[in-house]
Amino acid sequence: MKFHILIFGCQMNYADSARIKAVLLHCGFSYTENINEADIVIFDTCSIKQKAEDKVTGKLKLLKKTQKIWITGCMIQHNIRNWKLKVDKGKWIMKIWNFGGSIKSKQPTILWFSTEEINHLKSSEKSSEILWVNNAFNPMFHNILQKQKNLELMRRIDDTGFLPLMLQKLWYKITYDEGLINEYEKILPEQNTSMNTTHSKTAYIPISTWCNQFCSYCIVPYARWLEKNFPVEHIVEEAKKHIQRGAEEIVLIWQIVNKHPDFVSLLQKILKLKGLRRLRYTSPYPTFYSKDLLHLHATQEKLCPHIHIPFQSGSDKILKAMHRWYTAKQAWKFIDDIQALPRKISITTDIIVWFPGETEKDFNDTLKLVRHGKFDMIYIWIYSPRPGTYADKHMPDTIPYATKHARRNKLNELLKKISLANNKKEIWSTHTVLINEQGTDFLSGYTEHMKQVLVKGKAKAGDFVQVKMSKWVPFKLYGEII
Repeated sequence: MKFHILIFGCQMNYADSARIKAVLLHCGFSYTENINEADIVIFDTCSIKQKAEDKVTGKLKLLKKTQKIWITGCMIQHNIRNWKLKVDKGKWIMKIWNFGGSIKSKQPTILWFSTEEINHLKSSEKSSEILWVNNAFNPMFHNILQKQKNLELMRRIDDTGFLPLMLQKLWYKITYDEGLINEYEKILPEQNTSMNTTHSKTAYIPISTWCNQFCSYCIVPYARWLEKNFPVEHIVEEAKKHIQRGAEEIVLIWQIVNKHPDFVSLLQKILKLKGLRRLRYTSPYPTFYSKDLLHLHATQEKLCPHIHIPFQSGSDKILKAMHRWYTAKQAWKFIDDIQALPRKISITTDIIVWFPGETEKDFNDTLKLVRHGKFDMIYIWIYSPRPGTYADKHMPDTIPYATKHARRNKLNELLKKISLANNKKEIWSTHTVLINEQGTDFLSGYTEHMKQVLVKGKAKAGDFVQVKMSKWVPFKLYGEII
């Protein structure tokens, strides 16, 4: 049985998919890069914007009717957050948003899409011993099934470790090690977890799951539930496995990565691993930085001199409306602390423009923050409401798209000027570049500061090469291998 995985969204989804692949390979399935050869097509979905969900529904239409469809990830999970199951004389058996918590049993009861199964439930059964799959109570399952009769499985990503039990319920004949049935964080991927498919020198490792922050615009806590930190020992063990398979760059990932209670200790342990060349992490949160963490950036060469910190806005009023829980003054101070380090640190950020209630003054406060931060890159998001979030319920989005787009363009023009000035300072400097792609005229890669470089010379994807910079443009450098 051959399967193919379509991945939508962030780095976390690539790490998720690597775990799905590991479990299915262990069960005797085989992976194919050719979607047309696949008996099963798995969609690992995203819901950060409506556009991400639209990509999934568009791709579904292109599949052959003989191909089975499995769907997991954020897109399906936020659609069931308000569901409750009422059985046995009006008693509630399940009152949990979006299936929060984890399955405690090693052999849980799997509830399928059969209404009869749900009707036979007793209120005495513990929700921690029930695995909810396909979700008869999830309208998305039924809506897709109307058009895609080959939809076979819809499940939480957190239940990946229980895939062998689901396969048996689907009448697949498999053999597997019962020890494999386990919690998500204990699954060790056997192949590349990077967004880059041209080489395996980079590995993404999740160190926690999901988020308690509940920023007013963000769907993640509703789609993936509340945070759970993984043990340091397990994370380090996964890093060792990747390095043994040839990875030289480790990227620790999570929604608020530096909130892990042992984050500094974790970095210190991974930095000691033999064979590691680079260590990065994303995305952190300003108020969870410590002096010890900044000290590591100043003193540890393998910890990349780059911090991506999503400030989102430079206005106190908008930050409060976003539920970001820090002020613009704190953001400015954090930038000052980074720029005061003896080692040059590149800073990138995320900014949301036209959040509900954002005035011209609020936007100008954001422009001031950008000028102060001298960011090498800004990922600019035009606000779009996500169903069920606080902002969607309480902050009407009444701004025309054309107006939002004009403000985005103004911010982008400022960013171009800053990027051009930053890159000009790099001329004739030499940096180690990790080659990601081999183009027709140039190789493409990035420096330890996460600056994109187009390179002249001979190398292959996955090589680390010394490059002397010879030309600058906004957002890119050009150089030659020396």
